[in-house]
Amino acid sequence: MRKTVKDSPALGARVEIPAYTDTWMRGARFGEVVRVTEGGDYLDPKDPRGRTLFLVRMDHPQIKRPIRVIAEDCKFV
Repeated sequence: MRKTVKDSPALGARVEIPAYTDTWMRGARFGEVVRVTEGGDYLDPKDPRGRTLFLVRMDHPQIKRPIRVIAEDCKFV
């Protein structure tokens, strides 16, 4: 079960999203973390549902909706 973290130090931080995302390929590379969601307990450690996710509001003016990315793949700027 996923849980939103309200007191995470990553909230409000500027990050560069991973290069494998479509948004990065279109030129939107930087944004601000607006929500941190911790993953649940899964048996397989490589299961993406068990990972921590960031909801990132992008700086690019054409990207209106925040995008969801895996936290370990983001770089803090």
